[in-house]
Amino acid sequence: MALWTSDEDDPNVKRCEVCDDPKPLGQYGKRKRSPDGRNNVCRLCVQAAQHKASRDPQVIRKRRDARLRRVYGITLADYERMGRQQRWRCAICGERAAAGERLVVDHDHDKPVGKAVRRLLCRGENSALGHFGDSSVRMGRGASYLRSFGK
Repeated sequence: MALWTSDEDDPNVKRCEVCDDPKPLGQYGKRKRSPDGRNNVCRLCVQAAQHKASRDPQVIRKRRDARLRRVYGITLADYERMGRQQRWRCAICGERAAAGERLVVDHDHDKPVGKAVRRLLCRGENSALGHFGDSSVRMGRGASYLRSFGK
């Protein structure tokens, strides 16, 4: 009878491919294709890799490009071209985005992706359009309301 067993003998322990530490299966994400149903890299190593990647400028640009393509049907190059055309100013108020912010893509929710992009706006103006339901009639009523109070 053996008094000591290695972690390879224990079915509830797995060795991480990155840090090479034996850890309980609960420390690994699920993966259906794996024989034991778990990922080969522990969660801590996955988080560390994601954290490192989130600071890499190339990864940041790639993720931003992927999101712009998926959500609006435009590329990062299209976004940058629009920004240069607008001199990086909001199409409504004419102000530059606040420090640490960037202009957001204004789009028509009723049109299909790729055909809905209008211009770039600051976050506040884009939110205002959304709250008015993209309705020029409602925005006109709002403007009349403010004028009645001298604004």
